[in-house]
Amino acid sequence: MLRFSVPLTIVLVTTSLFPAVTFAQKNKKNNAKDELKLEDLFPEKSIFGPSARRPEFSADGRYAAYLYRPYNERRHGNDLWVYDFKTGKAKRITDIGMMSEFQRSSRIVIEDRLKKHKGDSDQDDEKSDKPTRSDDEEDDQDDAEEAETEKTEEELEAEREIYLNVSDKDADDEYAPAYSGIASFQWHPTENRMLLISEGDVYLINDLDTSEPVRLTKTDERESQVAFLPDGSGYTVRRDNAVLRFTFGEHLVEQLSPKLPSGENLSRYEISPDGKRMVLVSRTKDSSGGRTVDIIRYRDRFAKSDRVSRTVSDDEVKPQTIKVYLFEFDAAETEQADLIQIFDETIDEPRDIISSPRWSLDNEQVTFCFFDQENAEVQILLSKWPSGEELAEATKKAKRERQKEFQKDMSEAKEKDKEDQTPGRRGPRGGSPAAPERLKIEAKTVYLFKHYGGPNTPSMVSPDFAGDSKSIVFISEQSGFRHVHLLDPLYESVRQLTSGRFEVYPIRLSDDHTQLFVTATKESAAQQMVYVLDLEDGELTRLNKEDGNFSDVAISNDGKRMIGNHVTYGELTELVAQNEKKKVTRITDSHPEKTQSLIDIEPEFFDYENRLGHTISGMMFKPKGWKKRDKHPLLIYVYGGPLGNRHSVNDGSYSADGYFFQMYMAQKHGYVTIVVDPRGQSGYGGLFEKSNYEQVGKPQVEDLVDGVKFMTENFNTDDQRVAIYGWSFGGFQTQMCLYTEPDVFQVGMAGAGPTQWENYNSWYTTGTVGPSRKGTPDQEKYSLVPLAKNLEGKLLLVHGMEDTNVLFQDTMAVYRALLKAGKETNVELFLDPTGGHGLGGDVKRLGRMRKYEEFLLRTIGPGESD
Repeated sequence: MLRFSVPLTIVLVTTSLFPAVTFAQKNKKNNAKDELKLEDLFPEKSIFGPSARRPEFSADGRYAAYLYRPYNERRHGNDLWVYDFKTGKAKRITDIGMMSEFQRSSRIVIEDRLKKHKGDSDQDDEKSDKPTRSDDEEDDQDDAEEAETEKTEEELEAEREIYLNVSDKDADDEYAPAYSGIASFQWHPTENRMLLISEGDVYLINDLDTSEPVRLTKTDERESQVAFLPDGSGYTVRRDNAVLRFTFGEHLVEQLSPKLPSGENLSRYEISPDGKRMVLVSRTKDSSGGRTVDIIRYRDRFAKSDRVSRTVSDDEVKPQTIKVYLFEFDAAETEQADLIQIFDETIDEPRDIISSPRWSLDNEQVTFCFFDQENAEVQILLSKWPSGEELAEATKKAKRERQKEFQKDMSEAKEKDKEDQTPGRRGPRGGSPAAPERLKIEAKTVYLFKHYGGPNTPSMVSPDFAGDSKSIVFISEQSGFRHVHLLDPLYESVRQLTSGRFEVYPIRLSDDHTQLFVTATKESAAQQMVYVLDLEDGELTRLNKEDGNFSDVAISNDGKRMIGNHVTYGELTELVAQNEKKKVTRITDSHPEKTQSLIDIEPEFFDYENRLGHTISGMMFKPKGWKKRDKHPLLIYVYGGPLGNRHSVNDGSYSADGYFFQMYMAQKHGYVTIVVDPRGQSGYGGLFEKSNYEQVGKPQVEDLVDGVKFMTENFNTDDQRVAIYGWSFGGFQTQMCLYTEPDVFQVGMAGAGPTQWENYNSWYTTGTVGPSRKGTPDQEKYSLVPLAKNLEGKLLLVHGMEDTNVLFQDTMAVYRALLKAGKETNVELFLDPTGGHGLGGDVKRLGRMRKYEEFLLRTIGPGESD
């Protein structure tokens, strides 16, 4: 396990050079200046800037494009930037001035910025002796002056300089107009050109040097999923329920997606590598059951209730039909195309999942998977493009079925005509001429396995073809951890390519599908680093030079260059580029200068064994001058629930609770503070992630009790002064610890905890907590309300009263139970009347941390610190 030690800076001063009094006064001033303050750690304006997003390499690997906005533009949208690996320089491709030529909204933002600048300039000028004019008179005068003379090039350039350099006044003005920016982009398959989407319209950049966008669409519809055609001759775009094809230099706009049967809507699609075929997924309209619940708002003179929709575990899930079709464009041009149905399934559980279908490189096969939550089964399916004989046979069956259906409808119409003498023919007229024939040729299940792991893994299976267009690559937790597997459909046999007590998360396949680029926790559970996996021999090669955590990673097709966000303790998250010689260049500078000084103290990583022998990961802050002989209070931060692939003990995780408050209480008040990832967290294998099922919170309590014992024995923490806190699932877990182990945990601060799981959303609870019958709140047995009477210590309950995620009523229910049990002196409420799940209404983060500090010092008391 990776370990870090906390660096202690020792300043040596030769006191003989100064009088003793002078030195003491100077030292006192320095200490006051360097003193940690909550106001510095939790200011109203975030101390972190936005990070770069969605980097992608050009086909030749020279350029990497990404979406980004500097710190002073933090409330606005991203622009497109490009890093040139040849020159080692980054260039901003789009900006608000460029987009203002096309977008009225951008022009409004520019006007607002110029007005703010003018207002600031006017305030700086000396007062004139001229009579004061009204605002209307000044505006009329300004308009008249602008009408008299056109602006010179110099004046226009000066204005551009103003509105591109966003002022602090604009950056923090939440009520001012905002620039939308660029939503997404895609590189041309062979050339250094790009498609962009901004405000739902499509733009083309033909030349990176001039970077002048060409507008391709101007509609009221919001285009999405824009993509170049495989040969780069045009592009496709999704518009509502249709996929359209535009060819550069041609006027014809073609709808590629076929007319779907009545009641079905396009869900997702993928075009074959040669651009001639499509696989698409359709769903019937979502008609989920569920209910509405009341949220009480106290913003006005009298309280008002708003209703929000909610589907809980005992609500009926109304079935949806999901289908997968194949379709050929060439045949569609002559209106001879058939819609080939290869899969038909009913979704009737919250976590039933179908993956996005993928084409083989030879354009002949499609693979996808389906997860049936009720049976805990994963099917990997394969469909080959049907032969002429198969198509002919399927066509005969489809025509027979269509004729039977037509005859049935006509027979019913005749019967109605006999009953009603009103003239006029009823019944169908033969169907729409635009509707293709629907053929049925079922995909084959080539691999079926039970999933006994964590609730989030089935959505990550995502099968795709290897370079031979035969083998199928997929992620599975069958070995206990998320690893890459290779399936041979011919023999229906599987080979595991990666293995070990770590997890692997795919980024993408190389263009020839012979390599898989991934991040993995191979060297440390606290770090995700970048690797290249050879699909032939299974060799996993580390790509990144720097240690730490990488996210939003892109890798050149040859696997030699990479770009991505990097963070490690002592450094901030920034976009970095690594070339083929492993030279690393930091590209972005995203954060205020002061932020770096707030992250100088690094936590110390540790691990321990729980009572069952599992390795539990943690990180710790020690007080200044910590010595093992001194007893210090122990403060634990915990989450404890599944979060996809995320957990709390991460290198470079500068979270408010897990880093800043923990560091503050250690340095300022002499606490030993730890963050622990018990069983229940994601990222440590299936056993951990699924451990809550039908015993929610219990494994975490065991691991945390063992953690307190470990800290007492190894770091001499005071086992009579132990506090624990957390948010959301961590708020539930905090209460669980205090109610079930009151001798171990004396104090708790529980934020927005779902204490009544029968009231939480069904998608989460049916996968994480346990099953439930329709109409029966079976998950009520996991409620903390009956356990609340066991509270012996001091508990602070925190909640936003407008929370639509974890309902405020959960906290009220457990608070009532505590009052009924005579625990009114053991419990306190801290509420945000206008706050949501993360507060943020009347209670800001600083206010919450002040409350935490005061509560801890009043209940646990201060520790010893130098």
